[in-house]
Amino acid sequence: MPALTAAELEAKIKRGDSLERAELSGLSLAGVKLGRARLMRADLDGSNLEGADLKGASMSGASLREAFLVNINLSDAVLTKVDFDGANLSGADLSNADLTRANLSGANLEGAKLRGAKLRYAQLDSCKLGDADLEGANFSHADLVEAYLGGVEAQRASFARAVLTRAELIEADCTGASFEGATLEEANLSRIRAAGAVLVEADLRRAKLERAVLAGADLRRAVLTDARLDGAVMNGVRLHAAELTPEQLKNVSADMIDLSAAGDGSQNVPLAQFAPGRSVRPDAAGERRYFGAGDVLRNAELQFKDNAHVEIQSRFEHCNIMLGKDAELVVGEHGSLEDCTIVGGKLRVIGKFLEKRSPGLIEPSQLFVSESGAVAATIQQAQQPTHFAFERGCRLRVHIMRPKGEQVQEA
Repeated sequence: MPALTAAELEAKIKRGDSLERAELSGLSLAGVKLGRARLMRADLDGSNLEGADLKGASMSGASLREAFLVNINLSDAVLTKVDFDGANLSGADLSNADLTRANLSGANLEGAKLRGAKLRYAQLDSCKLGDADLEGANFSHADLVEAYLGGVEAQRASFARAVLTRAELIEADCTGASFEGATLEEANLSRIRAAGAVLVEADLRRAKLERAVLAGADLRRAVLTDARLDGAVMNGVRLHAAELTPEQLKNVSADMIDLSAAGDGSQNVPLAQFAPGRSVRPDAAGERRYFGAGDVLRNAELQFKDNAHVEIQSRFEHCNIMLGKDAELVVGEHGSLEDCTIVGGKLRVIGKFLEKRSPGLIEPSQLFVSESGAVAATIQQAQQPTHFAFERGCRLRVHIMRPKGEQVQEA
């Protein structure tokens, strides 16, 4: 069967014909207009589609290995599981395209427009994304090992749980972006602009962060072992339970840093007061315990001394927790306490506390519930009333009782 010409291809698309599984490899289709074409699982390996218009096309599972796609328009296209291995997509418009699980290994995307694109679980190892527009794009769980992202515009993009080992993000603008749980080991982030970025639990071991702008960034529980931070701007950065040394912060620019477990600014201290593992009340000498995400603890009896600080990011079931005077317990964003009893202390709930046995909270001196927190419990107050603080958006089902069990209020 003779190969289709560009004109014949356009005519088929205009008639609404499907080109699913079509054999189009090696064709010269520069400038072709195939908007909203149905090219699922089509073979376009090595084809020339320079400047072509495939806006809104459906191309799931298609193969475009080594294709020449410079300045192509693939905005709003469905490109899930498409194979772009080694393709040249420089200057391409992929705005709002769905590239979930697409293979872009070794592809050239320099100067491409990927604003709002979905690239979850995509393969982008060793690809070139220099100066690309990635604003609002979703790269969560993507493989970006040794990818080049120098100078990208990635404001509010998500790289959550992505692997960026040895990636280059020199002078990238990642303001407000999320790298939560991402692997950035040995990545080059020199002069990156990441003010307000989320790097909670990110792995930044041996990363280069010289002259990085990290003001207001959230680095709680991040691992920064042997990371280089000379000249970094870190005013207001959140460093609760971050793994780094005071020596690494010797040449950092910052007036105040936030050591609160909730990252809410309640424990702002001068940079000089940072110490590994320090979080709430840096002058307190109480016990500190941290229960990490992913752990499950059942049927435990736990007792913490005066001034202790306890953070729970794991799941507790059927546990009894005794808190000494001025001890603080933080149920973190990943924390979940079900059918547990807490006696005394200052409580901060960012995750969940769900009671089955009543009362679940006995004589707390304070209860703070953040906007993401959820509390379903009966609270038995001590002689001194409990201080309450509830942020807008939190979920509450609370009964408040006097010491002898007399119910006085329901919220």
